[in-house]
Amino acid sequence: MSIYRVEKTELPVVVFQADGSVMKGVVFLSPATYNHMGTQTLNDLLKEPGDFFPFRSETGNFSVTNKQTITHIRFEPQESGPEQQLLGHREDVEVRFVGGELLTGTLIIGMPEGKNRLFDFINAMDGFFMLQNQEAHYLVNVRQLRDVSPRG
Repeated sequence: MSIYRVEKTELPVVVFQADGSVMKGVVFLSPATYNHMGTQTLNDLLKEPGDFFPFRSETGNFSVTNKQTITHIRFEPQESGPEQQLLGHREDVEVRFVGGELLTGTLIIGMPEGKNRLFDFINAMDGFFMLQNQEAHYLVNVRQLRDVSPRG
């Protein structure tokens, strides 16, 4: 064992790729992060510098996975702490990816007054944003979106 080894928490995820493939397995989260108090979240992991992150498939195979080829990731959130409570108004949306897949759910638009439309939110996003529906929580890659529509 290395003195540089840090014990990580495994988070079960389902990773949906732009080519249509689906990867089930776990990602590894650190006990601490630099940008807030508490343990690292999946969104923190995806915001780290670099294009790849470690992944272990449900069959036990390890790989490094390209963040940019992911359309969305399904996961069960860790315990909800105050830092994970998102402020803003809820917007029910349909998200369509470049490959045609459709995902529906609710996102939280936490933007300044006068800049809090869906249009403003999507244009301000860099990387991944949270989307929830009755089945699960998702992190959606804004770079893989074809369009987003409000559901009425």
